[in-house]
Amino acid sequence: MSHDVLAAAKRLAERQELAGASMADIAKEAGITRVTLYRRGETRTAILVALRDELAREERERLLPVLAGDGDARTRLTAAFEAICVITDERSDLLTGLDDPTLNAIYHDPGDDSLTRSEFTAPIVRLLRDGALDGSLRAFADPEEAATVLYVQVTETYLHLRREHRWSAERSTGAVLDLTLHGLLP
Repeated sequence: MSHDVLAAAKRLAERQELAGASMADIAKEAGITRVTLYRRGETRTAILVALRDELAREERERLLPVLAGDGDARTRLTAAFEAICVITDERSDLLTGLDDPTLNAIYHDPGDDSLTRSEFTAPIVRLLRDGALDGSLRAFADPEEAATVLYVQVTETYLHLRREHRWSAERSTGAVLDLTLHGLLP
């Protein structure tokens, strides 16, 4: 996926125009012709996969130091959730500009009863497992399912408080993490 097309799709999403955009609209926003777009093989599906890959890569890069950091799993999970709140804040225009089918394609496994894609929840799963081992977090029968609930709880609640209630980043982070982590303590 070319950088110009991905950037164009993100700009359209931030303006809440991606859902209704044709491939010609995406090409125009990227400053190329529709023929060039098709010749490159850049489809709507390919754009969503590239966007997912970019968002997952950004999160992975930001969370890796937390995963490898000092402290017990509870301490590192708190730091991970703080980082996820910062990332969500930075992406707020993009996330609120994407329609539900697009968000589902990016963040959810396909099918009914799906989980959040492991690209986004793997750090949380790792910390939940570490916490069960070091005693700083309770054990979960299904850490992947718990990670989905936690990821959605933190990102969606944080985003809603920031956008709809117009709370500060600090207040939103504090409120979300206080309630989220209180339910995880042994």
